[in-house]
Amino acid sequence: MKYVASLLISLLFSVVLNSQSDNCDDLLRAIWSKDAREVERLLQSQNPNCTYYGEDQPRSPLGVAATVGDLNIAKLLVKYGAKVSFYAKNDANALMIAAESGNLELVSFLIEQGANVNARIQNDGTPLIAAVRGKNIDVVKLLLKKGADPDIDMDGDGSPILIAAKTDQIEVLKLLMSYSADIDKESPGDGTGLIRAAAKGNLDMVMAMVKLGADVNKASDGDGNPLIMAARSGHLEVVKYLVESGADVNRHVRGDETPLIRAAWNGHLETVKYLVAKGADVNTTVRDGYGFNSERRNALKMAKREDHDEVVRFLISKGAKE
Repeated sequence: MKYVASLLISLLFSVVLNSQSDNCDDLLRAIWSKDAREVERLLQSQNPNCTYYGEDQPRSPLGVAATVGDLNIAKLLVKYGAKVSFYAKNDANALMIAAESGNLELVSFLIEQGANVNARIQNDGTPLIAAVRGKNIDVVKLLLKKGADPDIDMDGDGSPILIAAKTDQIEVLKLLMSYSADIDKESPGDGTGLIRAAAKGNLDMVMAMVKLGADVNKASDGDGNPLIMAARSGHLEVVKYLVESGADVNRHVRGDETPLIRAAWNGHLETVKYLVAKGADVNTTVRDGYGFNSERRNALKMAKREDHDEVVRFLISKGAKE
């Protein structure tokens, strides 16, 4: 008897879920169409916090309203009980969606209704991260003014500083720094903002970050340091600026060798010449990892491996030995 009762409850629960999903489909379609009249009609009987059970995202009414950028429909949903913090599993929430799309009015409304400016959702980040990702400086300003944490960081999403550095947003960087953001904050898999700007060869961003106090020698395991990353890609002007700003030409970061080894390995002759002129040791040999079987590498060995003949000849002329 208990089994039968349990089965009936499960079946009833399934019917309710399917019914909600069907009704939610109608509501979401109306929102996608920006049909405010139909939305209000459906809200007479429909849960404004329902969830669509398919693959398309977003799967909540308020999330869709944010996606289509319809402030009036968002207000309707809230009027009928939509929770501004509600979102379907694995979706971004409405505030994040509005922040990334740059809808300042909708962002303001959601915050006024109690949306959390520091909400964290894996793979989507936070509202501030979303705003920086969307390059929406006015939204960034509002979120910071409302208490968004400028140093908030999430695996896979980075931090606001890191994203600003990677996407060439100097004014956003300055704005974040005006709220005391940590310019040297590390993010797993990316290192620091300066490391990423140097790797990209963005001299203007590198200069801006250094002037704002970024550490030119700060290293990150697996991500090198600013000079190593600039040297490995042959960004000579960035290399010069970093060295002039105090970067150590012989600094070794495990797994990324030294600036000279990386420049030689990739065949960047002019960068190699500059580094040697600035005191880089042509015979520095380092291991590529922590184990006893890790390879010993130096500039000449790696240049020979990749057949960078001009680099090889230059290094030998400077006394390099394999």
